[in-house]
Amino acid sequence: MEEMLELLVKQLRKELARQYPSRGYNGQIKGNGNYVKNNTGALSDSITWRIESDIDSGDPKGVIIMDDYYYYVDQGRKPGSGTIGQGNIKGWPPVRDIQTWVQQRGITIPGLDVDTVTYLIGKSIWMKGIKGIDFINNAIDNIINDLVEEGQEEYAERFEEFIDEILVRSTSSNNLINIQ
Repeated sequence: MEEMLELLVKQLRKELARQYPSRGYNGQIKGNGNYVKNNTGALSDSITWRIESDIDSGDPKGVIIMDDYYYYVDQGRKPGSGTIGQGNIKGWPPVRDIQTWVQQRGITIPGLDVDTVTYLIGKSIWMKGIKGIDFINNAIDNIINDLVEEGQEEYAERFEEFIDEILVRSTSSNNLINIQ
């Protein structure tokens, strides 16, 4: 089980390090260029695992843990969705996080300050949403495909069983991670 947990964590981090085109929620490519979705490394660094006993059966369960915002990276964000943010507009994305992202990426628009650029990006996310990259399922699929290509079909089957029956998903705030 530990080996499978390590393998999954490694592949999840690898998926986050890949470059993806920037897309709106409807899948339309925005901007020009490809970007890693793990800009600061914080999400990748937050991915850990542990083994716990199942509350009901006492059987060991593997637990994958990562920061809460993994969901928006993985599944995206529909227009107008999310929590109430700065400015009390329902569904407005977290302004502080966007501003940090703008500063880290060095995003500028001539004649506009960082606050205005942050507002415009936040408004675009609020109005158009963003497309997720499905990095969790991609990681699982890539592990299984790699194992099959290496002639390790039996291990690939055991890994699939592990994902379906033994793995428990959690975030750093104990929210469940949905792996489908």
